[in-house]
Amino acid sequence: MVSYEHVYHLDNDQLAVIVSKEKERYHVTLTTDIPGPLILHWGVSNRSRHEWLLPPSSIYPAGTVVYQNKAAETTFVEHEDDRKLHIEMSEENAPTGILFVLKQADSGRWLKDNGRNFFIPVVVPPEGDTSSGDPRVSSLADEIIEKEMSPNSWTLMHRFNLCYDLLDRVTNNVDGLALIFVWLRFSAIRQLDWQRNYNTQPRELSHAQDRLTVKLSDRYANEPGEREIIRLILSTTGRGGEGQKVRDEVLNIMHRHHIKEVSGHFMEEWHQKLHNNTTPDDVVICEAYVEFFRCDGDLGVFYKTLEAGGVTKERLESYERPITSHPDFIPHLKDALIHDFEHFLGILKALHSATDLGTAIHAARYLFDEETHRLMDFIWWHRDDAEIPVSALVEKITKARQRVKDKLEGHGNTVRDLLFLDLALEGFLRIVIERNLQSGLDGNELVDLIAMVVENLLLSKSDDEITYTLQDWNRLREMPRSFSKEWSLQAKAVLDRLGRALGNIIDQYYRLFQPKAEFLGTAFHADSWTIPLFSEEVVRGSSAFALSMLLREIDPILRTSAHLGNWQVISPGLGMGHVKVVAALRSVQGKDFAQPTVIVADKIAGDEEIPQGVTALITPDTTDIVSHVAIRARNARVLFATCYDQEIIAKLKSLKGHPLNLRVSGAGDIVFEEGSGETKAPLRPMFEVPPSMSQRVFTAYAVSACDFTDRNVGGKSNNLKRLKGNLPGWIGLPTSVALPFGVFEKVLAQKDNREVSKRYEALTRQADEATEKTRDEALGNLRKTVMALKAPDDLVPDLHKVMKEAGLAMPANWEDALTCIKKVWASKWNERAYLSRRARGIPHEALFMAVLIQEVVEADYSFVIHTVNPLTGNKDEIYAEVVPGLGETLVGNYPGKAFSFTCEKGADEPQIMAFPSKSAGLLGSGLIFRSDSSGEDLAGYAGAGLYDSVMLEPPRKVLLDYTRELLVCDNAFRKKFLAGITSIGTVVEKALGFPQDIEGDYVNGQYYVVQTRPQVGIESE
Repeated sequence: MVSYEHVYHLDNDQLAVIVSKEKERYHVTLTTDIPGPLILHWGVSNRSRHEWLLPPSSIYPAGTVVYQNKAAETTFVEHEDDRKLHIEMSEENAPTGILFVLKQADSGRWLKDNGRNFFIPVVVPPEGDTSSGDPRVSSLADEIIEKEMSPNSWTLMHRFNLCYDLLDRVTNNVDGLALIFVWLRFSAIRQLDWQRNYNTQPRELSHAQDRLTVKLSDRYANEPGEREIIRLILSTTGRGGEGQKVRDEVLNIMHRHHIKEVSGHFMEEWHQKLHNNTTPDDVVICEAYVEFFRCDGDLGVFYKTLEAGGVTKERLESYERPITSHPDFIPHLKDALIHDFEHFLGILKALHSATDLGTAIHAARYLFDEETHRLMDFIWWHRDDAEIPVSALVEKITKARQRVKDKLEGHGNTVRDLLFLDLALEGFLRIVIERNLQSGLDGNELVDLIAMVVENLLLSKSDDEITYTLQDWNRLREMPRSFSKEWSLQAKAVLDRLGRALGNIIDQYYRLFQPKAEFLGTAFHADSWTIPLFSEEVVRGSSAFALSMLLREIDPILRTSAHLGNWQVISPGLGMGHVKVVAALRSVQGKDFAQPTVIVADKIAGDEEIPQGVTALITPDTTDIVSHVAIRARNARVLFATCYDQEIIAKLKSLKGHPLNLRVSGAGDIVFEEGSGETKAPLRPMFEVPPSMSQRVFTAYAVSACDFTDRNVGGKSNNLKRLKGNLPGWIGLPTSVALPFGVFEKVLAQKDNREVSKRYEALTRQADEATEKTRDEALGNLRKTVMALKAPDDLVPDLHKVMKEAGLAMPANWEDALTCIKKVWASKWNERAYLSRRARGIPHEALFMAVLIQEVVEADYSFVIHTVNPLTGNKDEIYAEVVPGLGETLVGNYPGKAFSFTCEKGADEPQIMAFPSKSAGLLGSGLIFRSDSSGEDLAGYAGAGLYDSVMLEPPRKVLLDYTRELLVCDNAFRKKFLAGITSIGTVVEKALGFPQDIEGDYVNGQYYVVQTRPQVGIESE
């Protein structure tokens, strides 16, 4: 498959390049008609076209030699009328690209691509990498790098002027704006030259800043979708303004006090620098100079202040107008010089430090009304006041920012001055929170501070989910704050949701900025520490970081008052084995570990299959106990637990590669200690397929519920039939029909599907032979093949008849219904199902799939009941989880916790375990097509949850507002509702004679059981 093809035109000659990939190997072929012996002088890049590395010897074509240990040289091979060169490499050794120039051996002439190295992309870089994707962004990056790394003249003025021009090329382009921010931030943190071979007068620099910041401010006013990144870009620039004052005022000070006569060389050297190239370093130098006089000429204080601001003695000496002299202390001018240079510091900050709090207040004061004047004066007067309560200062900052936002509707200077003020206030907020965290804030202070900081975050970034959490948090603030167990559980739920939303913001920043930082940082030769920490440092400067600090501070307080431990055990057991740390459980799905293994995984999606050899699974991630992975863990007796203490997680990670023993203590915590470790993994017992599982034959295209039997449908359908007539009237059952076992095989064997059938058989063999790398593609092809099936003529009429007799609503479009049926059949080949069968030795042909069709009502709430508490094994107590809307957010492990509780059977006093913190709910009604396989609920193998269910009309995903949920806000409703769920568990278990996992809905006062199955991991008595 060709992935890249290009022809270069070199005078009268051509060079053609083709990159292709076949069977996990890349092939790069170059063909040219350039006359004479020709040499490819080449290197490779793993990041961008600006990185040149010596290629690994494993990809050298025959005859390749190494040139000065920097490049490879390979001679083109004569081929009829042209010359060819072929480079082949494995997937593992393939670079991002190949860089090269051509050398004519006879003349020694070098041939380039318009003065640059040729570049051949080989492996497409990860999504978000600036060197790929939008060509506008890639072109922008190349131009920035070329200008920055050129030996030509360059200053801050040139950089800001280039940015001004480039902004016109990134309209409606968030990636382009993000690239500009990353570039300017590398400049702001001193990773790019501020002056190179050019003198810029302060008025020229201020003019460049002025027009750039006005242009950005106009974009902010006119492009709401760009506002967040424009704020960030403005945080890296100076304001501009009256740069000429820098030259004039320093001369005034020198003349007024005869500095040349009494101060020696330092002031003259600094004056020359200011005259020719003022930069943000001058703010730091001036601050250090003022402190030097305040401390009666203490040079140690001078240089310490410089270093605190990022300016070392070596940096002073590196300027093109170097400062090599120490400052001189002039006792009789001490007070006068302190006064004058404090004033001069304000001039420098007005040019370079637009987000300095005092500078920003002064610059925007002409826009203040009387109330804003009072707020800003209060903030400024009390900025260092340790006596004022932190909440009082934060409240004033919040009100000030709200007033600033109300005025951010103008253009030009007005918007710019308000934006710089808003950025300054946000930065000051973070400082206030950070410096007060060590003062021992109590729970009530933290509750109020969290509300105000969330308001500040929303003033910087619009986010619906954070808006909902703020509403919910303010609801709790209005309640009596006794820090009771129930109040604390509710608070914990809100803050868990808020923390997850905050994590999403941080992840968005990382995805948007980090690849660009790595791309540009490498090309800029930035200090190594600046690149991996780039996105993290961006977050640290925001109100999001202040909020994260407050959440970390209040978490142990809420855990104590809510009686929560550090652990939630999802599947009890004993774990032993060597520790393996992974970012995500999915990354090791399908692996077989030769020795017992304890997995510590940062992320768990909930639908993974647990690898063979794993005895314990520990994660800091929230996981529903009814998720697929939780059910699999209990079925396989794998210890599975969530740990909420980051120190414990860090300790477990530090034991990577060490043998470990884990067990559940009597208090419900996980106790672990280093052990000897076994050398061979315990094999999960292979499942012995009962003859009845694979002895299924076609009987009809559709059957009604009264005709359900163990021979024609699976456990879901049959359990509903068994409940019919055995439940009280207040518990409903959905109307149901089914496509029985054998229909899929019947359809596959139809004459019209002959080619599909052949392809299906071939792909089934390929799936069994697939490697870990090719498995996804093989399974995907199988699912696509199933979707290509044509329905026989009799299927729809037969199904229509059975549905009509049952009273089910007819699909408006039968093609949509057939698509849903085929999606259920195709789910036999989803990864988790495939891996589960393979791990337990179940032949694919032994698994038959019925399709249960039911009516779905618009549920107010959905619930899952375990009639034996799976966390404790207590058979006299049910455990249940509840979510608003449809139950897929529960069984599908959508982010966040469900409402959960336990209750003794026959009692009406539920014990709340957790309030809900899920972000999303699913709403919908109509028909649902449920998988109902022959491997649903077999002894020793629980196949439920492996296969898909599909709604005819896809459900609507909505953000949840818990301030409107009766389950959360109405105690009387909650008590009655939970009592009903408890009764359902007791009734259904009694009707079927065995502990059950029950799924149900609640709609307008009516309860429904939509499916039930024997509870996983519970032995019958």
